[in-house]
Formats: sequence, C-alpha cells, structure tokens
Amino acid sequence: MSADSEIPVSRDLLPIRISGSLPSVFEQAKKAASPVLSIVTGTKPDFYKQAPLMAEAKKEGIPAFVINTGQHFDDVLGFGMKEFGLDEFVGCNLQIRGDLMEKASEMILKFGYFGRYCRKNFPDMPVLPVVHGDTIVAGIAPLAWVFGIGQKVAQNEAGLRSMSPEAMKHVKAGKEPTRRQAESLVHSQLAGRWFLAREEPFPEQIDTWICSAGTQFFFAPTQLNKDNLVREGYPEEFVYVTGNSVVDAIHQKRSQKADKSVFELYPQLESGQWIRMDIHRRENLTERRFKSIVGGLAELVKNSDKKIVLVMLNATLSALKHYDLESKLERLAGDYPDKFVMTPLWKEYAHVVEFLDSGHCWAEMTDSGSMQEELLYFPKVASLTVRLNTDRPETVFDAKSNILVPPLSPSWISAVVNVAGEKGEGLGLRLKKKKPIYGTPGQVSKKIVRIIKKEFEKGDANFYPWLHQRLGLWKEKQGITYM
Repeated sequence: MSADSEIPVSRDLLPIRISGSLPSVFEQAKKAASPVLSIVTGTKPDFYKQAPLMAEAKKEGIPAFVINTGQHFDDVLGFGMKEFGLDEFVGCNLQIRGDLMEKASEMILKFGYFGRYCRKNFPDMPVLPVVHGDTIVAGIAPLAWVFGIGQKVAQNEAGLRSMSPEAMKHVKAGKEPTRRQAESLVHSQLAGRWFLAREEPFPEQIDTWICSAGTQFFFAPTQLNKDNLVREGYPEEFVYVTGNSVVDAIHQKRSQKADKSVFELYPQLESGQWIRMDIHRRENLTERRFKSIVGGLAELVKNSDKKIVLVMLNATLSALKHYDLESKLERLAGDYPDKFVMTPLWKEYAHVVEFLDSGHCWAEMTDSGSMQEELLYFPKVASLTVRLNTDRPETVFDAKSNILVPPLSPSWISAVVNVAGEKGEGLGLRLKKKKPIYGTPGQVSKKIVRIIKKEFEKGDANFYPWLHQRLGLWKEKQGITYM
C-alpha cells in the first residue's frame, strides 16, 4: 500500500488528506473498465445511511471509496465512521472546519480541488460521488463537482421538501389551547390538507434544493419525493424510487449489538416507559420556541405521568446557556429524578436502536428529520416532531406514525403530547399502527447500488449530458468539458 499524502490548499486551511489506498481503487476501475463510485460522508446521519451503500458496492465489485469531509472529527460525533466500518474505506479526508459559512466555502474549494486531483492523477477514470439527504455536504459538494470538473453527482435520499398542515395556519400562538383544539390539530394532520413550506429546516431545505440542481441520478425514498422532483422539472428517467437506506442501517444494528448495553450506561431508563427527547434545529433555538420547548418539557414532567430522557446535543447545551435555562433543568432533574434524566449525546447508534426496541420508550420527541424516518421501523415507539412543518410529511399522512407538536407555547406542547399519549383506543395506539413506507430492511441499498452499476455498464460514464445527448440527437463521450 502506498503512503498517505496531502494536498495543500491554503496556508490558512488544513490540507486534504489522500489515503495511500486510493490508487488501488482506480487500478481496480481501470482493469474493470468501470467508473469509480465515491460515497460522501460528513455528518452523523451520513455515516449510518451511507455505510450500507459502501457495503453493497463492495459486494457488487464496484470500485469505490469514501470521501469524508472530516467536519465531525471528535470521538462522539465522528464515532459512526468506526461503528459502521467506513473508516477503512476513506480515500480522502477533506479536514473541513469552522462555522456554517466557513465550512461551506472551505468545502466547495476542497471538494473541487480533490476532483481536479483525481482527473489529473487518474485521467479518463470518471468518479461519481453519492451525497446524502439535505446536509451541508449535499448542498455544497455538487456545486464543487460541477464547477470544478463539469460533472454532476448522485443523491441518496433525494427530493426532501418541507410541508405543513393547513391547520397550522389557524392555530393561535398567543392563546392557550383547549383539549379540543389540541385534538383537532392532531387529527387534521393525519387526514387534512398540507401545503409546501420550504422555509425550514434551515439550512437543510436550502441544501436539498441546491443539491438537486447538481444531481444526475436521484434516489428518492418515496413516490412523494419523486413527484416533488418531477414537478420541479428534473428528468423523470433519472429519478428512482428506492426507499430509504436508513432501514438497512437499522437492520444491521439489530444484528450487531453494542459491547455495553444502554441500560448499563443509564440504568434509570430500565424502569417504566420514557419519551426520548432531542432538540437541535436552529429554528427551534430561537427564543420563543426554545423557551416553549423547555417549558413544555417541565409541564409534562410536573403535571403528567410522562417520563423524559433529554439527550443533550451541543446545540441544546448552547441554547440552555444562552437563555439561562440550564439551572432550571438541573433543578427539575433534582426534584423528579425518577421522571427526568439528562444525558450526553449517545455515542453509538446501536444504543439508540437498543433503547427504541426495548419496550421502555413509548415515544421519541424530536426535531430531527432522520428520526422521523427511523421510528417507522420501531413498532413500539410513536414519533412526536417538535416543529411547525416537516420534510418527511409522508410519515404523518401516509405512514400515520408521526405528528407535529408545534413549539408555540409550553401548554401547546404538553397538550398535544398528552393527546398523543392517550391509552386504550386513542391516538397513541393508532400512531403505532405504522405503515413501513421506506422499503424492506436489507434491500434498499442493494437496489440503489444496482441502479448505479447498470449506469456504469452503459460505458459512456457521462454524468452531465447536454440536452442534445439526453434527447438522443447524437452521442459524445463527454458532457461538460472543464474550461
């Protein structure tokens, strides 16, 4: 194996790290007369949703490697690379750092530089990056690839577009809800009309819209996602409904347990049933929303039978400090030790799967997009999404497994959660009669990779066709030529 090397970009930036194993991937591609597949990872959800694609590429004999942005480099946030075995396939680490603007600008420079490095050192060996979802990587990497070398990318989890129920237009934010109003809001989500509401989440909705413009092959989780893309004018022949690769990650973790049980780490959680809560969206960290969320949490702990474990993400901690609410939650934990627990971010995804499967979690209260998808495959757990809209609306009106809990005030949050938690034949029971709309576990990534393999076998490896090529007017080996 060759030694690792570095590409200097600027004296103010960390260099791009190139693995010594990268040339062997291109050598494999040359022998097979095949393009190279590059699985792109950046944030925690990428690790477990992209890992099954890498595994399937190896099974299919497709030359492949991982481009890791390196933005999650600490032991907790970056642990998924090791947990899912991606670290051994990293051909390039961009070593991205900084805030949102700094990451975006550094990523477009480094991703484009790496594309030109591949073109210079491995000529006539086209590379197809596969980005994921609506992360900043998905927004920036396609721009860098198109502007850097004139080629588009593939997108796993394409077509995410936010929607909100029409009923959300009529709630009174300054007025405390009656029980009937809370029930009405919940039922209108499951059976009422919805409208496009693309303002949130930020920056994820911007990322996914930008990503589409630089994408050649779209892998949409559902027909709704495909309809979004076709409505926006993307060629239907390049949009595939494949399901969501998260179901493959869940399938893998159910057969590969963590070395240490989550209940060894947090023994309180083995008693009774809990709501697992995680809040980190930027819009939810605005003052009124965040104070409503913390207040709603406190109302549920004090005035109901609900038990809550709050997972403290970095954004949560920062907001608690900023609004001087940290001591309030610490007192709540001290006053109700059997009903309220705060934990750090759970390092292993296997711990999340174990807890959701355990029977000790009746609901996940979240503002995460990915968790809304994942919870479909945990039959004992309801999804309570603390947002005004969702980029996974199909989990509400199609799968019937999720409801929006609007962060309008503490009482709105507690009222809607209490309606969702009714026992007997109430809403809580119906939320667990889920329709698994994201595909069969163990099969989604296989489907995506086989579509890519079929495209590779066509021989032209044209990942940005001009219109005359797409229409079949005449053929050329290349699309855009870098100038």
